[in-house]
Amino acid sequence: MEFMSALGSQEDAYRPSLFELVAQEKLRELLQPAVQYIVAVYAQRYPRLLIRVVNNHEEFYAALMFFVERHYLKEWGTVPRYCVGASFAENFYGLKRVSSAYVDSSAQKFGLNNSTPSLSRKEIRRSLLVLVGLPYVKCRLDLLYQKVSGGSSSILGENEQEQNEIDELRDPQTGPRRRLIIRLIQLFRKLYPFLNALYHGSNLAYNIAYMFGGTRYYTPWLHLIGVEIKRMSMADYRAYYDRLAAEEQHAAKTSLFNRPFSAISGIFGKLIAFLKVLLPMSIFFFKFLEWWYSSEFARGGADSLDGESSAAAIPPPEKVKPDPRGVSVPSTPNTCPVCLSSPINNPTALSSGYVFCYTCAYRCVEEDGRCPVTWIKVGRGTEDLTKVYADGTL
Repeated sequence: MEFMSALGSQEDAYRPSLFELVAQEKLRELLQPAVQYIVAVYAQRYPRLLIRVVNNHEEFYAALMFFVERHYLKEWGTVPRYCVGASFAENFYGLKRVSSAYVDSSAQKFGLNNSTPSLSRKEIRRSLLVLVGLPYVKCRLDLLYQKVSGGSSSILGENEQEQNEIDELRDPQTGPRRRLIIRLIQLFRKLYPFLNALYHGSNLAYNIAYMFGGTRYYTPWLHLIGVEIKRMSMADYRAYYDRLAAEEQHAAKTSLFNRPFSAISGIFGKLIAFLKVLLPMSIFFFKFLEWWYSSEFARGGADSLDGESSAAAIPPPEKVKPDPRGVSVPSTPNTCPVCLSSPINNPTALSSGYVFCYTCAYRCVEEDGRCPVTWIKVGRGTEDLTKVYADGTL
């Protein structure tokens, strides 16, 4: 294919392949769960300090990435500095952001001896909006839709929230403000799946068009803000490190009164630069723990390799005996204790461990709030009804 053969061509050697761009996107996507896991682990040790951070993780992560992305966009490209701008993930993969206006107005090609002008402040603000603001809004909308759509219960057509909204609209005591909120929620529930499909579909369309050379932008958002992604050249790296050397020489010549301020600024810059190593390491640590807890080693499989069961295995709970006030348990298996039908129609288990027909279990729990055999209270009512499949799974 043409785009595969053009990956290493000199016609546009600084045009990154789609695989590089997707790789830096995946790196950015893996940062949030890694940071969330690390914060959650330390929140167990210091709950007073970090419990609010865990409860507001989306806002915390957006604020953190705002400062990180702003640092990399400004450090690697700020007027009048002659260095390129790039996000954290793009800088990690050796990519840079170039203004489309410069590419259109310049007839020269990107070369080893030609560095690229830096991003303007307006382009930096637009890039921050796309890098931080857009993912935050998308995450919040996803959480809101998951909340108002009923979650997994809506897949089975058992959305209790929709029924409650209909009942509220029928209630004459419902105020006009509450009615407006319900109408907006219903409208959002209907429109958001189409907007979500449009969001991902437009990204996919731009990815395909970029792969075949149909566009210079691999996402519509870069097209919207007028910024392209290019590979960094030796001139870009040389300009950046020359500027660092000049700043160190300038710091050495500053007065003693200004040295503490420059030292604090230098420490902050080095701390942000260290994130280039720390954040990928946190991703590796997160993926390693994810593999570990899903492997046989975490489940005690290493002990069972010798054919011996693990000594730390938890024994099954004792069987709850029937209560004299409840119905008796039939002697034949696969028989409902309530209606005595065999086999059990649509078997459903209660928290007591006994299985009934769904209609029998629902009626008994709805009327008495107890298991009809053990007479144990069912705390959450009909929500504790668990479907039992033919293979014995729940």
